Amino acid sequence: MGKQKTLTLYERALEEGELKKALETALNMKNLGLSIEVIQKSVGLSEEELRENGIL
Repeated sequence: MGKQKTLTLYERALEEGELKKALETALNMKNLGLSIEVIQKSVGLSEEELRENGIL
């Protein structure tokens, strides 16, 4: 088994905040009519991540 990095509460909050912001940005881009490919490249999330979070 590989080592799993243990995140501090602060680090986890930062990561969650970054994900929330990326999802907000993706939704705004979708509402502007931008393509899925452009959205993915811009926010750094996969199509699966966007689907799992209700963006697609």
